[in-house]
Amino acid sequence: MNSSIRSVQIIIDLMKQYNIKNVILSPGGSDIPLIHAIETDSFFSCYSVVDERSAVYFALGMAQIKKTAVACVCTSGTAVCNYLPGITEAFYQDVPILAITADKNPYYQGQLETQKIEQRNIFDGVIKKSVSLPLINNSEDEWLCNRLINEALLELYHHGKGPVHINIPIVGRTDLYNEEEINKERKINIYNSISNFENNNIFNSLINKKIMVIVGQNVDINNNLITELESFFSKTNCIFAVEHLSNLKCRGCVNTYPISEISGPDALSHVLPDVVISIGNNLAAYGLKPFLRDNYRKIENWLINESGVIRDTYKSLTSIFEMPINEFFSLANKYLPERCNESEKYYLLWQELLSTIRIPDFEFSNLYVARALSKVIPKNSIAHLAILNSTRIMQFFNIADNVKTFSNVGALGIDGCVSTFAGMAASTDELCYLVIGDLSFFYDMNAAGLRSISPNVRIILLNNGGGSEFHFFIGKDKISSINEYISAEHFNVAAGWAISLGYEYYYASDKDSFDSVINKFGVKSEKPLFLEVITDMESDAKITKKFYSDNAIKSKKSIVKGIIKKVVSDKTIEKTRSILKTIR
Repeated sequence: MNSSIRSVQIIIDLMKQYNIKNVILSPGGSDIPLIHAIETDSFFSCYSVVDERSAVYFALGMAQIKKTAVACVCTSGTAVCNYLPGITEAFYQDVPILAITADKNPYYQGQLETQKIEQRNIFDGVIKKSVSLPLINNSEDEWLCNRLINEALLELYHHGKGPVHINIPIVGRTDLYNEEEINKERKINIYNSISNFENNNIFNSLINKKIMVIVGQNVDINNNLITELESFFSKTNCIFAVEHLSNLKCRGCVNTYPISEISGPDALSHVLPDVVISIGNNLAAYGLKPFLRDNYRKIENWLINESGVIRDTYKSLTSIFEMPINEFFSLANKYLPERCNESEKYYLLWQELLSTIRIPDFEFSNLYVARALSKVIPKNSIAHLAILNSTRIMQFFNIADNVKTFSNVGALGIDGCVSTFAGMAASTDELCYLVIGDLSFFYDMNAAGLRSISPNVRIILLNNGGGSEFHFFIGKDKISSINEYISAEHFNVAAGWAISLGYEYYYASDKDSFDSVINKFGVKSEKPLFLEVITDMESDAKITKKFYSDNAIKSKKSIVKGIIKKVVSDKTIEKTRSILKTIR
């Protein structure tokens, strides 16, 4: 009989999927829903041990003989403390014990609630993984609960065996049960050896699927990987969703940044993938993640991660491949048939969406600067794009081959952009470009004066007098005082500082002054170069918003035309068939 408590339903179903059959039950009040759900399910073999100290040792002995994980369930309070000796022994013997501890409402911690002690992390130092489940009130809570339980259960055997702890708050009446069949929970699997593939034949599930490979930052792009990726593309007709930070150019690549940021969910709905394969770290795009998350029930996410760490970015993670990226695609190409997806439609749909983005002749603005700069940066250079607007504006323009692009989008802080760039520039003789906004620059401006700064440095400071980012997302019409503290309006310029540090300094405040100097930044020089571009943050935000909105409208029109074309085509086919039948 199922409990009416959602977190109990999730943990019971996942225990069954992870094949944890043997459960040691200790009586109590808080754990009644857990005990009753387990004892009435024929999948489980139950053993009653009243003394919680004895219960874990009992489980320890059983796990050692059966060579499989054994679970223990107890009530809240000091019952949990009594698990400590047995858990400690299991930890030092590498025995997989699942300790499930019922808890009271976490909101009442320290409020004289009966039998409510601090149970979270109570086994620190002698546990492989400890999670405390949320109270489930919405779909976000449900996703988190599922993910945390998967994380804990995976650690029973991940990188060695050992005990794990799941603390589960039980709130509400304990006598309510649900006799309806519960939907199967999402299980996350880890694959880390060739035998996994041979036994499960997991790659068969990619046949005739729409596949998106999202290529994040910090992937080691090498010729071997490109060969494997292009072979994978030939077999699957997938797309490699990239932007400048991906540093990948090969067959199958689509710059999805302009599409996801401008076109919106309506345009993206007809290119929703079936399977998302994630490699690398974060990207600059804001629109792609929420789109995939909103459709998490319709997609499956595979993560390639050598550490095996769970990153459930799109709420749909089902498989973690604990291996190098090259090895994964080599295995995929080995086990997949030559043509496992005959249609090239999926890749072409993304290309079609990208072709709808129109780049206008911008007024003088950050976007105008980015467009011109993208044509100047030579091959084999380094480009560091400071966060937010500096990263955004460069994504709409092609840059030369073999330009390595970086940005601090891991934690997305403004505090170290110049310092990070300085470290890169000190590590190469190639030209190095920093595109940075004024708030980020002035925050970290001391790094521009480090002794290691050499003539290969090119700093392009976009100084629009504050945080134009906030005008783009919010605007003065919504918050009239936005410039005071949110956008941090200022009237500072970097001229004196840059000149005093020995930079060859240039200043531009319109198209003519900018156009007259930008080409100097594409060739070698005897000094490091510094270009300060003066624009207006409100004007920059308006130009960017118009660029986005104009393209969003075109994208919607394109979708409507596509639907009309499809309908007309289908009707024509039907009419032709009808005529042929008449002739026969």
